[in-house]
Amino acid sequence: MNYEQAHEKFIAQHLASRTGERRGRLERGHGHAEKLFLQNVWWPLRGDFNNLHPEYEVLDLQRRAYFADFAFLPGPIKLLFEIKGYAAHVRDMDRLKYCNELNRETFL
Repeated sequence: MNYEQAHEKFIAQHLASRTGERRGRLERGHGHAEKLFLQNVWWPLRGDFNNLHPEYEVLDLQRRAYFADFAFLPGPIKLLFEIKGYAAHVRDMDRLKYCNELNRETFL
């Protein structure tokens, strides 16, 4: 299976198992930068998407939901990956969004 086929299957499987905001975040959040990361970094290193979860929800102590771009969960170890796209993290940022983003990053 080549990258394009594997990626399509990977996203379809995660979309099929999600509802509500978790599904919406995957539909809206899996953009250009995330796809480039998978194609140019993850796929050459791993060759599969096993144990990788896109737009992974993490709840803070007040039960607020934060979403990491990817979580790699191969067992007891948990690794979160954040891909910093230009638009969402720089171009479209105001002071309040910047403050919220810093809090989210600190928590994650």
